Amino acid sequence: MNWSLLIQVLGGLAIFIYGMKLLSESLQRVAGDRLRSFLSSMTRNRVSAVFSGIFITSTIQSSSATTVLVVGFVNAGLMQLTEAVGVIMGANIGTTITAWIVSVIGFKFNISTFALPAIAAGMVLHFSSKESRSGWGSFLIGFGFLFLGLDYLKSSVPDSAKNPETFQFLQQYTNMGFNTILLFVLIGALLTIIIQSSSASTTITITLAFSGFIPIDAAYGMILGENIGTTITANLAAIAGNRNAKKAALAHTVFNIFGVIWALLFFRVFTGLIDDLIPGDPLTDKESTRFHISLFHTMFNVMNTLILIWFVNSLTKFVSKIVDALANKTGRKDKNSIRLLQSGAVKTTELAMVELSEYTKKIIRETYDFFRLTEQLILDPYNAGRVIQVLKKEEELDVTRSEVMEYLNQIQETGITGSYGKDVLGIMERVKAVEEMGDNFAGIARKIRKAHRQKLILDKGFQANIKAQIELLKEHYELLLSNLEKSGSFDILGNPQIRTQSREFRGKMIQILKKNESKIRKKKFQKKSNFLSALLYRDIARNLDNISRFLNTSIYADV
Repeated sequence: MNWSLLIQVLGGLAIFIYGMKLLSESLQRVAGDRLRSFLSSMTRNRVSAVFSGIFITSTIQSSSATTVLVVGFVNAGLMQLTEAVGVIMGANIGTTITAWIVSVIGFKFNISTFALPAIAAGMVLHFSSKESRSGWGSFLIGFGFLFLGLDYLKSSVPDSAKNPETFQFLQQYTNMGFNTILLFVLIGALLTIIIQSSSASTTITITLAFSGFIPIDAAYGMILGENIGTTITANLAAIAGNRNAKKAALAHTVFNIFGVIWALLFFRVFTGLIDDLIPGDPLTDKESTRFHISLFHTMFNVMNTLILIWFVNSLTKFVSKIVDALANKTGRKDKNSIRLLQSGAVKTTELAMVELSEYTKKIIRETYDFFRLTEQLILDPYNAGRVIQVLKKEEELDVTRSEVMEYLNQIQETGITGSYGKDVLGIMERVKAVEEMGDNFAGIARKIRKAHRQKLILDKGFQANIKAQIELLKEHYELLLSNLEKSGSFDILGNPQIRTQSREFRGKMIQILKKNESKIRKKKFQKKSNFLSALLYRDIARNLDNISRFLNTSIYADV
């Protein structure tokens, strides 16, 4: 074995993968918020979901990043499984852009003439204090390394015509007819699983076929296998998630396996179509080889999507049955809590922050249901079941806060960049506020239960004041929740008008509390018969006041 050649190939591959990772991460830094908003708004139906998957993957140049993001959204309940399947289909099409970039640019031009200048320009921008410039600098560095790695791969893999002895050991595997194709499907899948980058494995395939290392049919087989291997990233990410996350990841796998099966069944027909569309015989014209492989890759994913897009509901039902059956068989309970779903090479702060921000918004919305349940407990006849519900929800919020903090620690270990440090602090404040609101809801429930046991009843005047506080809280909640619905991020809460309104609601609540505190000091409430009722009112009113304070904190958190 030529160890020097092997080291050069592995070194070139490492530079290529690093360049791809840096390019993808930098694009996520520059356009992360816009991509998140685009994804949340473009999944209304299966067709728009597919196009959103194509757009995002083409932009960030990583289908793994897109699918992990989708699995994270499904895990947090922010995206329906049917919507997620559409985005995943689009991601498979979007990732084929890399093959075309490599085929058109990587083999036609002298790569070093633009790769090294791109790295040099990127380094200048990378050290800029402005976040956007620094992000574009990282993009240029990644772009340069990507093609520099490709150049090393090209120069490291010798021409088969000039070095026939290098490939002699492969002859026994490349002349087995259809079995050769099946073997290279397996090789392509294993290669992608190992390096966790379908873009990198596709580039290797194009390079080997272009150099005569493998025949065109073997290259087609590797492309099919790589489509199976690329699903490993989402499946690894889903291990820590709930059933819905596992269903989304499995749907990705089933989608690609189904495509490989029909592509193998109609292999000669399919490859014949590619030959008709691309001029040149790939067996004799190596220049056309890279274009045949790129079109095969694109046509496979486009046709697979066109076939299965009509069966999205059937696909989701199928994977749901499998995941639910396995969960029931093992006796494992569903895990609805948040987990760090990024895996392998996909560990960017941007993706983690997207998932965490959406999850935080979700639990803030859920506290409103918590509030309405507490309102019923206060104003309606006593219901022991509601008390148990409130106390159970409070325990769940405590667990959620500890999980989010653990999640934030994991994000910080990957490195917080730019404005995300401020976002992390804002989320920490909001999650803490949510937990404190839960504690106050639970405090009210316990007081109501104790009052019921002591047969205490609130004075009618106190009841009216409690209702006034509750109505004020509803308006405060509406201010917070309605604005969160309008935006994909918490930035909208920085609007001075919104914060002024929040401060006004807070001021009105303080006025109500002060007014009623003075009312409690009146003589009639100092009597033993009224004293406990007055104390009950005061405690509940103070809990409601605390909830108002933490709603205000949720709006002002990132100041």
